[in-house]
Amino acid sequence: MDEKIRDRRRLVTRQRGRRRAGLVLVAVVVLAAVGLFLWLRSSDVFAVERVTATVTQHVTDEQIAGLTTPALGVSLLRLSTGAIKEGLLSLAYVRSAEVHRRFPDTLDVRLVEYEPFARLNAQDGGIWLVADDGRILEKVRPPRGAGLPLVVYEGSLAPVAGETLPETIVTALPAVEFARTDDFREDLAVAERIVVSAAGTVVLALKGGTELRLGDPAGLEYKLTVAKDIFHRYLRDDQEIEYIDLSVPERPAVKAR
Repeated sequence: MDEKIRDRRRLVTRQRGRRRAGLVLVAVVVLAAVGLFLWLRSSDVFAVERVTATVTQHVTDEQIAGLTTPALGVSLLRLSTGAIKEGLLSLAYVRSAEVHRRFPDTLDVRLVEYEPFARLNAQDGGIWLVADDGRILEKVRPPRGAGLPLVVYEGSLAPVAGETLPETIVTALPAVEFARTDDFREDLAVAERIVVSAAGTVVLALKGGTELRLGDPAGLEYKLTVAKDIFHRYLRDDQEIEYIDLSVPERPAVKAR
């Protein structure tokens, strides 16, 4: 047999041997890693000993503890952070939540809270705080929330903390944002309440008794610009306004007192 052919065969055999040895080594390393992970997962080496959390204004320490205390003593490798996050998001004031494992023994909770945006006058006469996206936060007793605009809903509603308001109210909330601005207060007047019908039409009741009947909440900025011009024109003439109907802002209707 030719010497070159024998050398070539020896080389191929050695390469195959190296590949087999490499595969065996990889398999051993993988099995060892899996075994180590399973051992660590079942041991108390990475057991949760403490929980840290964001300082919050509305979410209480007791609420956070109620959802995280069951994690104490559980290995960080076995812990389901997703289930804890889901529980935190169910709290009415929690806008977003993150739960992180901090090895070797800490569970870290990061929360962003909702801020009260308006008050809602429910059908039963109760006052509820709501967020800017329509999240229902909590039922309160006056004077709590007295500085927030009051939304009066004329339809049927049974608020539940943590749920979202009906779409007819949510789409009207931009009117609340306008009513809160300094420009609105200076150019028109303080909005005492925002009335939303069951059909979703919006009326801003201003201090002094004037009503801005906005119709549906589309094009609010333009409608309020038209209202300001009318308001100032009547004030220059020392006339008081009972209402301005801006359902069709190109053809506003005004009734003077």
